[in-house]
Amino acid sequence: VQAADSFTEMDLLNYFEEVGGRVYYDSDLCYETFAMGLMVGGNTIHICTAIHQGDTEELKDTIRHEVWHVVQACNNGPISENPIEMIVKATEHGWTGEGYGKPESWHFEAEAHLAAALLTPEQIKNELNNHCLSE
Repeated sequence: VQAADSFTEMDLLNYFEEVGGRVYYDSDLCYETFAMGLMVGGNTIHICTAIHQGDTEELKDTIRHEVWHVVQACNNGPISENPIEMIVKATEHGWTGEGYGKPESWHFEAEAHLAAALLTPEQIKNELNNHCLSE
């Protein structure tokens, strides 16, 4: 049995795959978009390790962020109902909105940024279960 603190971002990705998700590392999509990570179609994550240039904390943040996008996809949108509140809170935690040109994506991205900043991999796994795997 693992302690909650020992459930890592890699455990989160492995769990995501165990429950039917797909994870690709340094795919062509990574190089085409220059993204840190991407969630595609609700059940596929691309983790772009090269762009992180060895910054493991940033990479772990990206993993939490992308899995949160899966949670959002299962919810058919952000979990939070107030986009302004999410954007303000995410800004307080370093989110700038840079790279997200479409304002309609800001609620999604701000919430994913905040989830990655504040939640542990175990907490994100629990939300994945709550929103994607419960009936």
